[in-house]
Amino acid sequence: MNWFVTESPRPAWIARWPNARWLVIATVCFGAFMGQLDASIVTLAFPAMAEHFGHDPELISISYLITLVVLLVPMGRIADKIGRKIVYIYGFALFTAASIACVYAPNFELLIGARVAQAAGAAMLQANSVALVTTNVPAASRRKALGVQAAAQAAGLAAGPLLGGYLVEHHGWQAVFAINVPIGVLAMIAGHYLLPRTKTAHEQKAPLTTKVLPGLLGVGLTYAALFAPMTFLPFTMKQPLAHIGLTVAALPLGFAVAATLIHRTGAKTGALITAVALIMPVPLTVHLLAAGIGLGIIAPSCTKRVMGALPDNQAGVGSGMVNVARGLGTALGVAVASLLVHTFQ
Repeated sequence: MNWFVTESPRPAWIARWPNARWLVIATVCFGAFMGQLDASIVTLAFPAMAEHFGHDPELISISYLITLVVLLVPMGRIADKIGRKIVYIYGFALFTAASIACVYAPNFELLIGARVAQAAGAAMLQANSVALVTTNVPAASRRKALGVQAAAQAAGLAAGPLLGGYLVEHHGWQAVFAINVPIGVLAMIAGHYLLPRTKTAHEQKAPLTTKVLPGLLGVGLTYAALFAPMTFLPFTMKQPLAHIGLTVAALPLGFAVAATLIHRTGAKTGALITAVALIMPVPLTVHLLAAGIGLGIIAPSCTKRVMGALPDNQAGVGSGMVNVARGLGTALGVAVASLLVHTFQ
């Protein structure tokens, strides 16, 4: 049974290719895209699921987020011990299987159970995503690589509202989970062939430094600012879902553009852009696009700060901490938005 917990090597011709690290980044982007697509697309299906099951739909997100946050750092530590590649691939397998279970869930309780299983798979993915980038990309290219990974997340966030409205209106709420299946299958194949085996290192203890905590706080607040509008607007905009999706998508679209293209600007500039975006006398879509650009500058900068403070053999733990900050920020954004929805309805 050793094959079950043994990482397979990449084909030799891929390992020898000078730009093989970008194949690693591309594979990581599958997980980044799928995780955030699922998180954002489900918000568009909340009203339909609430009508179908007769339950408060926020529990669907909260149960997912709590499970994810609890498991992220333990999964990162496990991956540092037994191998990031194999944990990452099994994460795709679990997430994909749980997505199928969500599609066929006959009642609300089993849907929640399937979402918890999804969250466990997502923890296996997210606890390794940043670690796989930082341990396979030279320091000089790391900010750009982390920006690409963050952009893939933002692309998933943007695609969620765009696809969610259409899928729910034409195929029902189950379609927002079914869309994960083909992505997950492709990602497992890519992971097997394109990810390198985990480099081993001597055990070290990495203390939390003054660089880690501000970076984690910045990541958390960024994701709170991303998810609060994406949860709030579908309940408050009196327009067709497709139009709401196009409007909401401006926020993660701006995030993706900035994370991919802007690599020399720091978090303070991003925060200033976001603040100015909130007071500009412009249409809502422009507000969201500009705010997304600011947030897309902040997130990769803060992530690089955290990962740069930790040694490579602790990269899984660091990746887990970054994604705990993302998850807590997301939960905060959802909670604040839900409070506002119930207050003003």
